[in-house]
Amino acid sequence: MEFKNSWVRFMMAVLALALFLMNGCSGKKSEEQIAEKIIKESTGKDAEVKMREGKIEIEGKDFKSEMSETTVWPADMFEDVPEFAFGKIERVLKSTEETGMRKFNIYFVDVEQDALGKYADALKKSGWQARVMQMGDKGGMLTAEKGELALNFPFSLEKKSGTLVVYSMPR
Repeated sequence: MEFKNSWVRFMMAVLALALFLMNGCSGKKSEEQIAEKIIKESTGKDAEVKMREGKIEIEGKDFKSEMSETTVWPADMFEDVPEFAFGKIERVLKSTEETGMRKFNIYFVDVEQDALGKYADALKKSGWQARVMQMGDKGGMLTAEKGELALNFPFSLEKKSGTLVVYSMPR
């Protein structure tokens, strides 16, 4: 359970830091040092932060994360994951940790209203076990599993946005 809590704390720090810095990232060394200090204070782990326009890389002893502003499906996505083609990609967060767990958070905007059902069908055709939970006209959640892979896709109908979270579960 401690792994899960530390991973959640780390990801929250990374996301907060990335969202804060992504808009005005100029790559200055002082900004990188401030980011490293935020991560150390939030997680207790040392990390090296590199910032370039539209991209933030964070690397520590047992983890690595990269957030990029992009409109492109990740080229290194797991082979068994069909591309989600029912909205526009805004940014991608990729993470790897010492245990071998890999994770992709893909942030979408302009998501089609019936996207969850369409993507669930695409997943099922690829051998996934997928379930859609609809929450009235507010949104919903798609969950799916295939072998060591799992995904979640919470979706807001009101905002027409969602985040596809795909991760490996090393055994």
